[in-house]
Amino acid sequence: MNTDIRRHGSLFLFLSIFFFSLFFSFEARPAQPAATPTPSVSASLDARALLASIRKAYSSSPSVSCTFVQTYAPAGFAETQPETGRLILQAPDRVRFDYDGPEGKVFTFDGKAGRQYVAADRQLVVRTLKPEERARLPLVFLESTDALLARYTAHAAPANTGLVEITLTPRAGADPKSVTLLATAAGDVKRLILVDAAGNRTAFTFTQKLSGPKRPDPDFALAPPAGTKILSE
Repeated sequence: MNTDIRRHGSLFLFLSIFFFSLFFSFEARPAQPAATPTPSVSASLDARALLASIRKAYSSSPSVSCTFVQTYAPAGFAETQPETGRLILQAPDRVRFDYDGPEGKVFTFDGKAGRQYVAADRQLVVRTLKPEERARLPLVFLESTDALLARYTAHAAPANTGLVEITLTPRAGADPKSVTLLATAAGDVKRLILVDAAGNRTAFTFTQKLSGPKRPDPDFALAPPAGTKILSE
């Protein structure tokens, strides 16, 4: 059961930033027209500037990678065992999570489809996102500030750690319930916390951020080994 919880937590996070809860828990919703951002206290100049710094920090290089520690806490329960791995981000919208451990878990998003591969299960799940689904993904590391503020209110405040905390809340009340980032003034994200509508909490701590070359397409459009069962949705 713990393994199932960890996998579900990973899926939620991937499609929430990075995007995959849609595989198992997508609830059809009518497409919402993008709201025009208006000046407010919650969408302050500080929050806007920090979001712009984050995008610049993760989009100015051909690719960016970092290590992560992930924890997942189902609503009303304690956190599951932490998982570790490496994250790759490539503008404008490509993401890859490689998890440590014997299961051989990899999650990717190539701008059109999300993929979940688990080597231990010899299974790849592929889901092509509809435009309205894609529009709900908070790709907070790579998305433009205007696009984020069209969908989220944003509040920035100093954190006790010397970092800045920025919290994004959906304007239309969609999932996730909130996205919170702890980042430096230069835009390096050190921690990201997502809370879904059911109160489940996924947290990532990021370290060892490195710039790198452009990654080839197969890094994000996975080609599994022969004998892998492929499920398409």
